[in-house]
Amino acid sequence: MGAVSSPTTVGFKYVDRPELLPTKPEERHVGTIGYTLMILSMAITTSIFFLGWFAQILKLNLVQTIVAATIGNTVVAIIMTLNGYVGVKYGIPFPVQLRYTFGYKGSIIPLLVRVIVSIFWYGVDGYIAAWAITEMAMLIAGFPTEVIVTEGLKYTPITFVVYLLFVWAVGMKKIKGIKYLDVIAGPLLMVFFAWFVWYLTQRFPGVPIPVWEQQVGWLSGNFFLEVAVQTAWWGTIALNVSDICRYNKSMSTLPIGHVFGLILPQVVGTYLGYVATVLTGGIYSPIDIIAKYAPIPALGFFGLLFATLATGSTNVTGDVPAAANGVIRLVYVSWEKAVSIATFLAWLVIGPYSIVYWSKALDVANYLLLFNWYYSMWLGPIAGVMVIDYWVLRRHRIVLEELYNPRGIYAYSGGFNVYSLAAFFLGIIGEYIISAIQGNLQVYFGFIPVPGIELAWYYGFFISAFFQLIFGLAMKDYMLPELRYLKEKKVS
Repeated sequence: MGAVSSPTTVGFKYVDRPELLPTKPEERHVGTIGYTLMILSMAITTSIFFLGWFAQILKLNLVQTIVAATIGNTVVAIIMTLNGYVGVKYGIPFPVQLRYTFGYKGSIIPLLVRVIVSIFWYGVDGYIAAWAITEMAMLIAGFPTEVIVTEGLKYTPITFVVYLLFVWAVGMKKIKGIKYLDVIAGPLLMVFFAWFVWYLTQRFPGVPIPVWEQQVGWLSGNFFLEVAVQTAWWGTIALNVSDICRYNKSMSTLPIGHVFGLILPQVVGTYLGYVATVLTGGIYSPIDIIAKYAPIPALGFFGLLFATLATGSTNVTGDVPAAANGVIRLVYVSWEKAVSIATFLAWLVIGPYSIVYWSKALDVANYLLLFNWYYSMWLGPIAGVMVIDYWVLRRHRIVLEELYNPRGIYAYSGGFNVYSLAAFFLGIIGEYIISAIQGNLQVYFGFIPVPGIELAWYYGFFISAFFQLIFGLAMKDYMLPELRYLKEKKVS
């Protein structure tokens, strides 16, 4: 498909933040290579190597690990392409994209869920980057590797603040600030870690890699959990991909960018993380592995530097736009203030904990995996509603200017599309029911029930998609106001 003829030149009569208005034709500066590099640098972050580590902990063999990674990331790439179509066609960001589905005011509910997840990822990824910075500085200072691995987290709260200030400074340049990291960060880290894993195979030649040997079955909960985590890892950006791709020149950038920028690096990164952790005994994080086993301190330094830059690119590409655009919609502040608010909140979710419990801060990596799994129960239903609503019910027809009218056709019932919101919540309720039937309902902090089902994202996606379809067919006049609007406009 060629260049997009985007209907973004219409005049808007209604007030909204400038950052939420559609991109103009002259702002469409991202081509296929640029978008692929952007997604690539977003996907290649230090944390993806944790996915291989997690699979090894779950006792999956290498083939099972690669298959799980392929399934999860292919599903995400498809959802990203479907949702990204709206961003490229209309040039609108995620907070505006939600309006035709959930209502002008109702869109705040799924948006708030996505913002909370973005801020947590901003903080967790930031902490992992700060962890790398700390060990990098200790290598330069000449600390023994054993001290670096055991004591480095004591100083990470300091580097965490330094790192967040760096990302904040880049984020203040909006989307343009990403390009400085896109070209170098992710690819350099992947090349380094690929070489490093090869080096580990030479250093530990007698350590067997379980390629086919099965300790758990293909239909086991452990295998499904790896699929779930792989899906949820970028199931976040699958929702708000329009925040990024609305600057793209054409639709063809989407499938190419998602295959070569997301699926392939995720699978390769998972493979490398798996092999590295098996070779080193499965007790060290990827960051510690670089610091501890690099043949010379200089190589360890550059490896950790690439890890820091790659994670920074992920923060700026995936976390900052989602969090900042969400904050802009929620409290109507400027981009600069929104980035500042998001950065402070990112520090708040990790910083105080890492200061008080620095000796246990390695748990952040473990909690990341559980957090990733549990938040997916909220994102799957949102994705199901969005995909069915735009592609099946509306058949990719919306009225752009009405998305900015608080009292227009997408106001529905007092600003809320009650049926789309019902479909969203029914997906979550369905997850709880399935978990209760299976006897897997879990309770955290003594009073917070959480579905203990591995494939919560998938259950939520299909349940919400089903109800959205049923509501849309039964309440067509209510759910699809643009049909009436376009008909009346044509008659007049």
